[in-house]
Amino acid sequence: MPNLEFAYQTAACAVSTFALTIAELHSVLNLPLLGMQVIIAAWIFALGTCFGSFLNVVIYRLPAGLSLGRPKSRCPRCETPLAARDNIPIFGWLILRGRCRYCGLPIAARYPIVETICGIVFLVLLFGELLRGGANLPLRDPDHFHVNSGFWLVWFMKWDLAGLYLYHCFLTITVLAVCMIGFDRHLPVSRLRQFAVFVGLLCGTMWPELRPVPAWPFPQSLEQMHWGFVWTDPLISPGAKYWTGVTLTGLLDGIAGLAVGAFIGWLVVWQLHGQSESETRTSVLAIRDGFVLAGVFLGWQAVGMLAVIAMPLLFVTASVDNSLTGDRLMRRAAPCFFGLLLAFIVSWQFLHDAKWMIGIVGWSFSPWNWRVDWLLTFGTLAIIAAIGRLAIGPAKTSEAA
Repeated sequence: MPNLEFAYQTAACAVSTFALTIAELHSVLNLPLLGMQVIIAAWIFALGTCFGSFLNVVIYRLPAGLSLGRPKSRCPRCETPLAARDNIPIFGWLILRGRCRYCGLPIAARYPIVETICGIVFLVLLFGELLRGGANLPLRDPDHFHVNSGFWLVWFMKWDLAGLYLYHCFLTITVLAVCMIGFDRHLPVSRLRQFAVFVGLLCGTMWPELRPVPAWPFPQSLEQMHWGFVWTDPLISPGAKYWTGVTLTGLLDGIAGLAVGAFIGWLVVWQLHGQSESETRTSVLAIRDGFVLAGVFLGWQAVGMLAVIAMPLLFVTASVDNSLTGDRLMRRAAPCFFGLLLAFIVSWQFLHDAKWMIGIVGWSFSPWNWRVDWLLTFGTLAIIAAIGRLAIGPAKTSEAA
């Protein structure tokens, strides 16, 4: 009996300790809120993988001139239409163990990898932007709801911040598609680029707040030039009134971003002229299109800051790559540009505040006007491109090519 009493006391002590631990975790971690955020994160990840599944179709079919809707998804080897259960993102490939159910031939692992990357993109922007109340964006006060992010995301959604989240998700996964097409040694698809530019210009014109940094300080007379109408929300917030239309400043922001993005993209191609004539030409052109889209969606200052980081890295990569043979580093530069863009969006505010990085109003340690700082910056980038054009030279062709 003493042993039984001792065992009972030990078990009671363990249960009490476990209960106290749960209570402490509840007070520290707020378990209901944490559970809600886990459910939201899982749903957002699943949504991202669904977009990744469609992105695989875009990457494969657009360069081949095929329709995105027909025929339905099929095995790339035997061309047998896939069942619905085989089309589940990631899990479909895992259940089939990477082989076609019908012909038994292997299916490339890149399909679930792209789906996973898109899911991760949605999660990174969820935690790096949406749940932080937009604290990653310059010249924008973070929404105070980010203190209890799991709560307000469900019941008190800030629609301007949700719009920014979707806007940046669209940009990043589109740039991923552009970069993967270049990685596959296909020329850029003009239809995809034109569609993305149209979406960026249209959304930025209708909602200028999607670009937190204006192209330049607009006079009030220009800011008041807008055309649209007011409508009443009958469903989500009954009685709430919203304005929908187009703004002149939003259009000018987009045009300025498009012009600077095209200029930086041209500099990249001009700098890497040797690679643009080699097997990595498609990767260089993909990076060019990535700069164009970044300019349209984020504004000219953002694409200028991105160029300050990317162009020296491209110069070093091309210089190393020029002395190698085989599968080239520059071919992988396009997917890396996608990763750089995603990291830039999440850390945009930090880069704006950093003394070592040019910000919205120029260099923080410079006594000059911001316009002079930016002109000198673009001039320096042009010099870097000219040096690269002279130093890199034509790329060596590999035996594998």
